[in-house]
Formats: sequence, structure tokens, C-alpha cells
Amino acid sequence: MTIRILILLIFSLTFICCTDKSSNIRLSRVENLSSESPKEAWDSLSAINYDYLSDADKHYYDFLSVKVADKAYLIHSSDSLILKVIDFESKHQKYGRYPEALYYGGRVYSDIGDYPTALKYFQQALDRAETTNDLKLKNRILSQTGRLLNSLRLYEKAISYITKAVQIDSILNDSLNYMYDTQLLGAINLHAKQYNVAESNFRLARKLALKISPEDVLQQDMYLSAIKYYTGDLDSALLLIRPIINNINTIDRNNALAYASSIYLRCGIIDTAYMYAKELINTDSYNKELGYRILLSPQLKDIISPDSLYPYITRSFSIIEDQFNQHSTQEAFLQNSFYNYQIHEQKHIKAIKKNNIFKQVIVFMIIMVLGLIVFILFLKNRNKTNLLKLHEALSNLKTLRASLNPDTTPNISIETKPLSSPIIQESNIHQLKKQLQEELLALQQSCTISKDISPIILRSQAYAKLQSYVSTQKIIVENNPLWKELDLIVTKCSPNFKYHLQLLTGGKLKDSDYHIALLIKCGITPTQMTFLIGKTKGTISYRRENLCFRIFEKKLGSKTFDNIIFSL
Repeated sequence: MTIRILILLIFSLTFICCTDKSSNIRLSRVENLSSESPKEAWDSLSAINYDYLSDADKHYYDFLSVKVADKAYLIHSSDSLILKVIDFESKHQKYGRYPEALYYGGRVYSDIGDYPTALKYFQQALDRAETTNDLKLKNRILSQTGRLLNSLRLYEKAISYITKAVQIDSILNDSLNYMYDTQLLGAINLHAKQYNVAESNFRLARKLALKISPEDVLQQDMYLSAIKYYTGDLDSALLLIRPIINNINTIDRNNALAYASSIYLRCGIIDTAYMYAKELINTDSYNKELGYRILLSPQLKDIISPDSLYPYITRSFSIIEDQFNQHSTQEAFLQNSFYNYQIHEQKHIKAIKKNNIFKQVIVFMIIMVLGLIVFILFLKNRNKTNLLKLHEALSNLKTLRASLNPDTTPNISIETKPLSSPIIQESNIHQLKKQLQEELLALQQSCTISKDISPIILRSQAYAKLQSYVSTQKIIVENNPLWKELDLIVTKCSPNFKYHLQLLTGGKLKDSDYHIALLIKCGITPTQMTFLIGKTKGTISYRRENLCFRIFEKKLGSKTFDNIIFSL
């Protein structure tokens, strides 16, 4: 008995799984068929038993019911199903149908006539499509939003949406939608009285129609005739409208009658204008009022019989009154829709600004991190360079000391740490700088430094000029070329003179300090410096002591300091 129950349970589970899988496959086929043959897709969907579907497939079925109905051009009359679909898809976005469900929410409310709600769903769908980069869905949303904004008489906004739709048509190489969207763009430009742009749009749409949909050529010609009528080119308008009336499809015939009756009336072809206007008043289109207006125009007074005049006037008043009431309601409706649209636009702009600020913060942080990395690398490289320079300076001093006193063996050795961080490098630099200071002091104390001025300096023209300034007690101003000449001649006899000073002062050697060092190197006394630099003796003494302190981090005697400058 237990074995039978187990077998029955396994069979039941297998049947349910197979049924669910089979149902899901059938629903997927319906969705694939919806674009190619909406009517066939609708019939196939209707043939599926809803009660036998799993919960997930029931929601999929509901979604397809709205989608296929819309594809089949069935007018939506209720929002109950789409609200259910949107609610489910918002909670189960893993299926990837939520943006499309929002789009069909817009389509349903467009058919119902609730434009503000339709606009809200279209905008939400567009925001979602932007993130998924679904160009086909984005194209449909843009096109439908443009149509809705056109109905709301927001022509400039509508043009921007349809222009984007046309661009996507071109990217997708969708010739049919490219033609229809271009035609729609022309119609909106026509409503906005942008006649030149509208004519360009219709001519492009006509060119496309000749290749892919010849029956639509008459519709483009109808719009072109309207543009010629509005711009006063009546001959061209008449030439275009003549072959259209009897050949255009039933759906567009009422519009063609309206344009034709207006064109013929303005061209003075009264009998034809009367014939088309009379046909127009017997239709159910919104152009009926135009038909009565033409019949009651002064040009037709000789054609209209007095018996027909009173009924025409009565009916036209009734239509005008109905239209007035309708327009008043519609005007309030348009204002409300426009208000809702502006609110969404403001929210959308705020969201974009917030996103841009976030991006700017991220970019700023990245730049700061990169800047910090560059700064650290700069410090490491600079410190490495300083270490190499200090090592070279120590080597030069050892060589100098050895040459001056062969019996003296410099005891300079330092075990430098690996250059792994700026802190360790700074420690190494400090140690090397300390050794350089000690070596200079040791060299001075060894009494092997020559106190004589270099013959190279003594024989130079720069030194002769300097002595001329000394004898006349003239000031050598900051920008005097003589400083440059002294620098060149001192560097010639002591190539590392300025370089060693830069090392010892940590790269903070001022021009005024360097000038004092040059004068010391040339054998100029502090008293002579007072009139050469133009400062008091106290100021000269202060500058010498300050330079000495920055080099050795302690005070030294004037003679000791001068000897060290001679040794560099």
C-alpha cells in the first residue's frame, strides 16, 4: 500500500512539473508570436486554460493578456488587470518584465483617458529602460510619450521625445517605425506651426513609404497638401489633394475631406468644397464642425437653399456648444496633466543632479587618491635623490680630506636602511646630513684647509669688478649681473659649492644667503659686506649666523664658519 502511494505521488509530481513546463513554453511562444501576429497570439493565449496554470504562470498569463491585447490594437477599458500585473512585477523584478509592465500601464491609462496617470507610468518605464539599455522598449516608450504630449498640446516636449525615437529607429535599422515616427514628428511640427520642418519630415516619411509601404504615400501627400494650404501655396495644395480623396484609406478619409473642403473653398471651387463639406457633416468625426462652418460660409450662400440653412445653423450651434463644454473640461484636464508632468520633470531633474553630484564626489575622491599616490611617489623619489646627493657629498669630502692630509683616514660609515617609506628615508637623510656636518667640522678642525682665495677667482674679471665695488664702496643690487658672474667663477673653481650649500640647508638656500656665501668665498670681510650689500653690520652678522645655524643647527665662530665656506 505504501509503495502504491509513493508511486502515485511521484507520478503526480512529474505530471505537475511537466504541466508547468509545458504551460510556460506555450506562454513563451505566445509572447514571441505577439509581435509578428498579434491576432494569432491572442487566439493562442485564449486557448490556454488559466485554471491549470501555476501561480507564476498565471501572473505571466496576466502580463501577456495586456501585452497581446495592446499589440492587437484592442482598446483597454479597465485598469484592474494592469494594476495587478504592475504590483506583481514590481515585487518580482527578477523576471525582467517590470519596465514593460509600466509601459503597458501607460498604454492602458492612455486608452482610458487618464493622461496624467499614463504619463506617470510612461516616465517610470522610461527611467527603468534607461538603466537596462533596452532600445526597443525605450523606442516604444518615447513614441507613445510623444503622442501623449502631442494630445496634451505640449508640442515642444513631444518633439524632443519623438526626435529621440527617430534616432533609435535609425540605430535599430527599423525602417517601418522610422517612417511612422518621422510622420508623427511631421504632424507635431505641423501642429506647432513649424511648417518648414514639418515639410522636411513628411518628405522623408514619403521617401521611406515608397520603399516599404506604398499605401502610406497618400497620407504623406495629404499632410504635404495641408502644409501648402497653411503657407498659402494653394496651387500646390490643390495639386496634391486631388488624387487623395478617392484613394486614401477609410481611417484617414475624414482628415482628407477636411483638408480638401478647406482647400477647394479657398481656391474658389465652390461646388467641390460644398460636396466634401456635406459629406463631412454626415460622418462621426471631430471634423463635423468644420463641415458646417464651410457650408455656412459666405462663399456658399448661393448654393445653400434657405430650407437647409436653418437646420445647418441649429446643428452647428449644438456642435459648437458641445465642443465648448468638451474643450472647457479638456482645458482643465490639460492644465492638470501639465502640472503633473512638470512635477515629474522636476523630480527627474533632481534625480539627475543628485546622480551627477554623486559621480562628481567619486571622481573627486579618485583624483585625491591619485594625487596622494603621486605625492608619495614624489616624496620617495625626492628623498632617494637627496640620499644619493648626500652620499656623493660625503664621498667628495672624504676625497678632499684625504688629499689634504694623507695620514688621516676618514672614519665615515653609515648603514642606510632600505628605502621603504618616506619616514625611513627622512631618517636616512637626517643621518647623512649629520655626518656631512660632522665631516665638515672635522675637516675644519684638522687645520688643513687652505685660506687662500683660488687663483681662478683672483684672475677673473668678476673678481676685478668686485674689488672695484669694494674700493668705491658701492652697493651691488639684487639684479646686478655681477652676482651671476661671481656664481659662474666660483662654480668653476668649486663645482659643488652651491650644490653642497643646498644639501646642507635642506634645499632652502635663499638668494641673499647665497650672495653672502659667494662674498665669503671671494675673501670679502663682514665690514666690506655692509656697503656691498647695503645692510648694517648687525644685519650682516645676523644673516651669517642664521645661515650657519641652518647648516649646522648650532652657532659657530665667524672664523670657523668662513673656513668651512672656503672648504666647500
